[in-house]
Amino acid sequence: MQYTISPLDMKRIEKQFMHETGTPGLKLMERAAEHVADAAMPFLFHGAKLFVLCGTGNNGGDGLAAARILLSRLETLRCDIYLLAGTQSPDAAVQMERLQDYADRLNIVEISDEIFPIPQDSSCAIDALFGTGLSRPLEGAARYMVENLNRLHIPVIAVDIPSGLDGSNGYPPEDGVAVKADITVTFHRAKDGLYLGDGLDLCGTVVVCDIGIPAAYGDAKGLAVMEREEAKLPPRRRNTHKGSYGHVLAVTGSLGMAGAAGISALAALRTGAGGVTVACPEIIVPTVQGLAPCAVCLPLPEDKPWATLQPALEKADALIIGCGLGKSAMAARLTERLIQYVCYHQVSAVLDADALNLLAMYQETFETQNLRFPDTAILTPHLGEAARLLKQPIEQIQHDQVRAALELQAQYGGNVILKSASSVLIAAGRGEAVNLFGTPAMAKGGSGDTLAGILGALLAGQKENGLTGLRLLQTACALHGLAGEAAAQKFGEHGVLATDICDMLARR
Repeated sequence: MQYTISPLDMKRIEKQFMHETGTPGLKLMERAAEHVADAAMPFLFHGAKLFVLCGTGNNGGDGLAAARILLSRLETLRCDIYLLAGTQSPDAAVQMERLQDYADRLNIVEISDEIFPIPQDSSCAIDALFGTGLSRPLEGAARYMVENLNRLHIPVIAVDIPSGLDGSNGYPPEDGVAVKADITVTFHRAKDGLYLGDGLDLCGTVVVCDIGIPAAYGDAKGLAVMEREEAKLPPRRRNTHKGSYGHVLAVTGSLGMAGAAGISALAALRTGAGGVTVACPEIIVPTVQGLAPCAVCLPLPEDKPWATLQPALEKADALIIGCGLGKSAMAARLTERLIQYVCYHQVSAVLDADALNLLAMYQETFETQNLRFPDTAILTPHLGEAARLLKQPIEQIQHDQVRAALELQAQYGGNVILKSASSVLIAAGRGEAVNLFGTPAMAKGGSGDTLAGILGALLAGQKENGLTGLRLLQTACALHGLAGEAAAQKFGEHGVLATDICDMLARR
């Protein structure tokens, strides 16, 4: 398991480490620069030209040191360094002095008001303009240089973070631009923003490098990041039966959205649930059973749905509520009763899609009755649903997903998976995580229903799989994302269907 770190925590811990150990900043800078040079080496060849864009701070110092290391490794390498005008940090100034040993292969240009084009014959670029401390949009010469760097078709190595990207939320400040890197070499631990929002597109491949600060040093928690080899379920015992893996009751589906009910049921079965019952309107039963023939259907009458549902509730190990449920009068009545049932009886449940939209409508009632979801419940809103639940603009949710997920958990209780390209996971009292598994191929209707089914199966089978809290949320999101990646390999990025993701769950 890896953990991210916020830019503020990284700055604090780095200072603490240097103070307590007596390690000079230049030593950390040299270690960082070695890793940057290693990342650039594959793109440099005999007679190549390196372009380095440097600021005046220590991020720029890393870039200067990396340039010197590369010049020492490659005797035919030439280097253009474009340096922002201004007073350099003490360590960056030392690196500039050390570079003079290679002055015959070095061209240093100071940029201020006068703008210089980036050399077109550059083989590779190192972005060392600004580090994680930048919180304002790039402007002037810096913005011009970044915009031009992004137009060049050369490999770009970003030092710690692409310049212009906010290291806390993964977005450039309003109306800002940021470097689009092929590789981001970051130090000690990945910064939060590398794995959130636009950071996923701007950072390229993220390489986390050791600069001598122990991984467990300091008190910064960060977001947990599950690694590929951890994303698995335990093997099944031979001496088991379907009851060992739990029974899922899915209150899902409506006329026109029967597919959501079938997909979530199929995903639950593919993940290992011992049995699944889909409680749905009678009119969609044939469609649901066609999609998930191994699931049982419980037709719900329009006039007395709760009386029909109640015996099944008492036998279920976990509930899935909301996938394709719609907003009919029956759906609204059922959802209100089910929310109360989950809260009062401390039931394991997944609330998705229309259950969340109806919850947003009943927010005042929810608060008036002092309802709160138990630690066994999971809310899975996407950004739009989270905006409705928190009554905030979607842009506000999008640009601070960790804060939004924490606010949802504080307001409603339970656990939260805030779904986006990299989902933020909040486990009640158990920590925070970000899920990096997945592919743009999953940006299609039905993917969320698949995740709901996976979660329902893991909740129902907890006695056998041993998963609880944050680990359960992480495993579900990882299985979902890995299945999506496998489906994309088979069907291509544009052709993946939610049913393909379900099928790939069986091949993990």
